[in-house]
Amino acid sequence: MIEAQLNGQFPSGFRAAERINLSELMRARGGGGNAPRNPPTTIRNGRDLQAGAVSEADFLAKHGFALLNAPTRVTDWGNAEQVAALYLPEIETIIRERLYPGRKLAVQQPPNVMRRGEGTTTPQYGTGVHSDHGTTADDFQRNVEAFTNVDIGAKWRATFEGDQVEGFVQLDFWRTTNMAGPLKHMPLALCDPNSVERDDIIPTALEGIAPGGALTHHVSLVHNQGQRWYYYPDMRPDEMLVFKLFELMRDEDDQPWRACFHTAFEDPTAPADAQPRQSCEHRVSVVLLRD
Repeated sequence: MIEAQLNGQFPSGFRAAERINLSELMRARGGGGNAPRNPPTTIRNGRDLQAGAVSEADFLAKHGFALLNAPTRVTDWGNAEQVAALYLPEIETIIRERLYPGRKLAVQQPPNVMRRGEGTTTPQYGTGVHSDHGTTADDFQRNVEAFTNVDIGAKWRATFEGDQVEGFVQLDFWRTTNMAGPLKHMPLALCDPNSVERDDIIPTALEGIAPGGALTHHVSLVHNQGQRWYYYPDMRPDEMLVFKLFELMRDEDDQPWRACFHTAFEDPTAPADAQPRQSCEHRVSVVLLRD
């Protein structure tokens, strides 16, 4: 257990009646880098929490995230052909055999991973608490359309509303790449969705993320000391985090929050000479089918 500063949350007590855009978001959070910050957050050891789990699948279903022992045959993360040939089949096997064993489902993977950190085309880290989608099918469809086109968004919606579909999940598979040892620099913190109060979830429409200026629909988080945050210290190259970015079930009228707010953060116990983090994330859509 450590105490660390998590950036990018609204102050305690903030409430929004409607969606807010990016400029309003910055004002609500205090206006930028000189804004007053929330108190440090207690971040618990996820390894301790997961030690008593019945299975990886059970833990993911209960907490929205899980650490996996997941060696990979990929040796060159910058080689898109190697990643497609080796990593994508590894991910599909993990989904079918370890995360949703015995379930009927369809897996939809993008052709490559998004790399982040030193030596990649995205050197910066995501150092603000965020969730990558909204809370409804409309939100998700609009985000698909913002990054692709209206036809692809409509195709996703038609798939989701098919009679054979029970639900839809988007998972993020996150691991270090090209690192010699355990991760100490800028680890990932994850918020247990069971600890998030509904009033602390703020719908946020953002400009400037999707190409062409289209709005994307996300949710932000109000700081609440009742939220339970976790990280996995000293993640090894043969380990991988999986966490839920979005989940929506067809037959639930009042759906609980099941996705994970997350952020990179500065671990105050990390040595000054820690190797800079390089990592990749891979967002995979899983359509859960009825038996």
